[in-house]
Amino acid sequence: MSMFQPTAEGEHQPSRRQLRVLLVDDDLMLLHSLRNILEQDGHDVMTAGGGQEGIDTFAAAVASGTPFSAVITDLGMPDVQGRKVAALIKALSPRTLVILLTGWGDHLLAEHAIPPCVDRMLSKPPRLAELRAALATIR
Repeated sequence: MSMFQPTAEGEHQPSRRQLRVLLVDDDLMLLHSLRNILEQDGHDVMTAGGGQEGIDTFAAAVASGTPFSAVITDLGMPDVQGRKVAALIKALSPRTLVILLTGWGDHLLAEHAIPPCVDRMLSKPPRLAELRAALATIR
């Protein structure tokens, strides 16, 4: 059973450009599903099971000269929230695309509460076309 909303016929197709993507979420089922989809799209994907692990993984990649093109992070995590993850990612690498996944998306949009360090916000479950379109904006 897929956790993602289906892509309708004719919607945006996967990017042909391979990206390095870091997924940060405490929901292991979501991490597994999203990783599989992005890898099928041709991307190099790493996962982190929480905010601090995501920050540490990103910092190590920057230090080793192999930065990520995009970070997709959950908002609500028990150890380090997605807002802090996004802020630290942007502090280390301002050009990295940061996508915030949240079940509270409409609420944040209504209150104009999208953090300034977030490039895109997608509601859970994410629509594949929207996720692919966000990744396609990377130059």
